[in-house]
Amino acid sequence: MQTTSEPALRIRTLPLARARGEYRILDVRDDLSRVTRANGEIVGYVDRIDVAGDTAFRARRYIATERRFVELPEVWSADDAVDTLRWS
Repeated sequence: MQTTSEPALRIRTLPLARARGEYRILDVRDDLSRVTRANGEIVGYVDRIDVAGDTAFRARRYIATERRFVELPEVWSADDAVDTLRWS
């Protein structure tokens, strides 16, 4: 008798989407979030990175007119990374 192994369903315990000020944050992966305005316009991305054995966060602002991303300084919290997008 053959049995097949189905992939295990992984249930998230964190919210998939949240807001910070006028921005909406959607988790794309466990280590990557998309930041948009309320109208759906992409502002940028925040990703989790390892720095010196600790976790830091890096924001990348999307410049639509140039079709490119600009990396912003690394910070120690995801909320601070979103704030760098808000204030840069």
